[in-house]
Amino acid sequence: MAHWVFRYRGALAYLSVVFALFWVRGQTQAPWLTWPLGCAVLTAGVAVRVAAQSHLHHRLKMQLELTTSGPYGLVRNPLYIGNTLICTSAAVLGKLLWLAPLAFLWCVVVYAVVVRSEEERLLNLYGEPYHRYLAEVPRWLPRGRTVSGNLFARPYVGKAILAELHSFLIVPLFLLKDLLHSLLHRWL
Repeated sequence: MAHWVFRYRGALAYLSVVFALFWVRGQTQAPWLTWPLGCAVLTAGVAVRVAAQSHLHHRLKMQLELTTSGPYGLVRNPLYIGNTLICTSAAVLGKLLWLAPLAFLWCVVVYAVVVRSEEERLLNLYGEPYHRYLAEVPRWLPRGRTVSGNLFARPYVGKAILAELHSFLIVPLFLLKDLLHSLLHRWL
């Protein structure tokens, strides 16, 4: 089961985004709150992913190696933390404030299963250095450590930004949802 969840982790986590995109019942009528808050949470999620990308080099067509710098010196899973923020932002942008904590918890459950499988695989791949990393760096919440070096790895930050720009496509999707919902509300 864990391997299946690992394999489909993106689709599983982003189910809450799809739900927020198409569900209209229980929407709050406070765009002055939902749009700024949703965009702020989305931007935070993307920033976490960019920082992680610039150190990990995931999606940057480079050889992967054990990464312990930048955000990986604070927590072991900054990419999943960024994804969780992005999924939560979709609930807020969808004006479904009641869904935001559920989307957050859904991602926590999905990524908790994923991480257990991933850690086993990485332990086999990197051995003792990864075992030490597991002992030194918390899985999710930083505990009194500071980032060694720069949070964003300068030579790769531009590529990381380009690799993560697609995340902002959530905004026009939810603008379209608002427009269509408004049009349908007028016609019906």
